[in-house]
Amino acid sequence: MHSTRRDFLKTAAAVSLGFSGLQGCVAGGAVGARSAETTGYGPLVADPNKILDLPKGFSYHVISTMGDPMSDGFHLPGAPDGMAAFPGADGLTVVVRNHEISPGAAASSGPFGENNELKTRLEDSQRYDTDAAGVPCLGGTSTFVYDTRSNRLESQFLSLAGTLRNCAGGPTPWNSWVTCEETVEMPGPNCARRHGYAFDVPAGDDGKLADPVPLVGMGRFNHEAIAVDPKSGVVYETEDRPDSCIYRFLPNAPGKLAAGGRLQALGIAGSAGPGVDTRNWTERTWRQGESRQVRWIDLDNVDSETDTLRFRAFHKGGARFARGEGMWQGRGAIYFACTSGGQNKKGQIWRYVPSPHEG
Repeated sequence: MHSTRRDFLKTAAAVSLGFSGLQGCVAGGAVGARSAETTGYGPLVADPNKILDLPKGFSYHVISTMGDPMSDGFHLPGAPDGMAAFPGADGLTVVVRNHEISPGAAASSGPFGENNELKTRLEDSQRYDTDAAGVPCLGGTSTFVYDTRSNRLESQFLSLAGTLRNCAGGPTPWNSWVTCEETVEMPGPNCARRHGYAFDVPAGDDGKLADPVPLVGMGRFNHEAIAVDPKSGVVYETEDRPDSCIYRFLPNAPGKLAAGGRLQALGIAGSAGPGVDTRNWTERTWRQGESRQVRWIDLDNVDSETDTLRFRAFHKGGARFARGEGMWQGRGAIYFACTSGGQNKKGQIWRYVPSPHEG
């Protein structure tokens, strides 16, 4: 690890938010950067199967494919997205993966067959929602159990059913995957209930479906990712909108998100009126390497049927971000990416350092 990277990680104060441009991170040797002396792995070699070109000496292994029959009798859904790996029993690895299947998608992309003929295998209590025809919504999560020693797929099964457009999320310290809906679909032809929630899916290897309980207290919005502070149990959340906010959820009982809690938006300390615009699109309000103190703003009506949470948060002083997406916890901080932030709209990386008294 380069000393410049170590120095970078120490720049922010105890309760602060710092920004670093992607280009600057690479130049400074930040996480994931390769040194100038690195020669690389050589040119890509064309894959005769036309799946994945790799450098000489590298190989890949296809674990499973959309439409494969799973251990529970359903078919593997398509549109895999965010996922996380967890340690399983006897040295096995458990992976919970999202399926970002949008409202109105073809039945073949879901787990219930070409004509949804397997839909009756689910009891009402096992899926969150259905469309107007009674077909369970096709998003959700699947779980596969893998033996990395023998490169063998042990089992795979549906682990959350009846949700929509499960895009990202994040692992938790209590061995689960919080999966997030990147949609605010309202009741109509595609669904009977409101969408736009997070769901907690245990990382089990028992083939069971998770209880489809929406985590209403964490807010209804265009969710993307979450990260959990293991010390406090506070959950941080991103929102994939060009005018999004960054949220934190203070659970009433850490590790039991369905028990409710308090939702807040990140604001910049000392700002008056509407929140600070961090996007740097029309005015450079934030410079690379700059850190500022933050405050957290309580939000109400977090389960509103209107998609206005970010607007209300901004007018109460919440900072505005450009498409908050990936988020991760590590080294005592929360890191998140804003996909279209910056003057050239090519992205920003942010680092938030919680207070010792966080939550």
